[in-house]
Amino acid sequence: MEKPIDELEPQWRAILNQAWFLIRRDWALKFKVAQEQRIQACIEEFRGYCRHIRQEQLQGRKGSIGYITYSMLRTTWLEERPAYLVEVSDALWMLDPQPIRFEWNTSWAYSYWTDLQRQLRREVEKQQVSLSELEWEQVMLEAAVHIHALVVNVVRSAMKQAVYLSEFQELEREETFEIRVGEYMDHSVSVYREDRRVMEANEIRSWLEEKEEHAYSYQALTQVHLSDGDYSLLDFRYTAFRRIRMEHSRLHGCVLVGTVWQESELNGIDLTYSLLHGANFSGCSMKGAILDVVMGNAGYGSDASLDWEPLGFSSVDFTGASLQGARFHDAQLRGAIFQEALLQKASLDGADLTDACFVGANVTGASFKGTCLIGANFTGANVQGVIFTDEQRREAIGLEWSTQVRNIGSKREWLH
Repeated sequence: MEKPIDELEPQWRAILNQAWFLIRRDWALKFKVAQEQRIQACIEEFRGYCRHIRQEQLQGRKGSIGYITYSMLRTTWLEERPAYLVEVSDALWMLDPQPIRFEWNTSWAYSYWTDLQRQLRREVEKQQVSLSELEWEQVMLEAAVHIHALVVNVVRSAMKQAVYLSEFQELEREETFEIRVGEYMDHSVSVYREDRRVMEANEIRSWLEEKEEHAYSYQALTQVHLSDGDYSLLDFRYTAFRRIRMEHSRLHGCVLVGTVWQESELNGIDLTYSLLHGANFSGCSMKGAILDVVMGNAGYGSDASLDWEPLGFSSVDFTGASLQGARFHDAQLRGAIFQEALLQKASLDGADLTDACFVGANVTGASFKGTCLIGANFTGANVQGVIFTDEQRREAIGLEWSTQVRNIGSKREWLH
């Protein structure tokens, strides 16, 4: 059995942490160039798995599936053969006697492993310490956790699209189904979850009122009425809310990172002070919602954010959402997507909407007083009745036409 890293000299852990600290931003920037390519390759690989699984089901060799698990095989990395074991199992999960197995070649990630190895060697030399071959191997095995965090991000991003593939939808799945990523026979996290069981609102409310720590993240809540409730200060990270009614509910200071709100009714919801990084509200009804002082900036943010998301945070997505009369005072939503959203008479005063997308949105009568709109794109948006400052017009994209119309109008008034 491998000696745990915790039993090694504390200096080795310090060296590893310092190497990771120095290289993580470079990783994020380096990966961004090929991110979409990696995600699409993962989706196509998943499509192939689904076709094979379906054939096994049609031929009676496999019943309904409950789990698809991606497991990192650390020792293969030492052999310069980086791979993940993909196991398809029934409701028994790890106790399934006959799982379907695939091997996912993650050789594209090996360069990050070697980058980290070089950085580690530099740190070792700088501190003038020596590592035995065994200790070096153990440190490198521990270092694999940072590459694994990157792969988790890739799979999670890929599954946002892959679960809509016809090949996946045709699979016979248990009422509760999960796709998980972890280490072989060890800890794993859910990157996609379904729960089609009938949910009783009173039971869910009681469960939420217990305010259990770590109980509400990575969950799936479907077709349940949770309006007029107070669910403040709960951690819902990566939970999927499908066809939920949570109108006029209070979610102050919640962790809503990576949440999915599919076809949900959220009119009047109060999300003040909540963390929204990567949350997806596309198509939701959020009339009169309050999103004051929410944090949801896209990108890499501080170095601390790279501990949470090695590839940086995704944009908050409000595509096609109904946000009439919504309030975003002092919200931090750099890179947010409001494409085709309805924002009539919404108030976005004091918000940071740098690089936000308002393409095709209706912002008639909305207020942008003191709002940062550097790089915000209003191409094709309806901005009737909106008062923008000259600075906002210069810094935003797609407001030049409105500026020209205003100038022509002013000139006509002077002539008359």
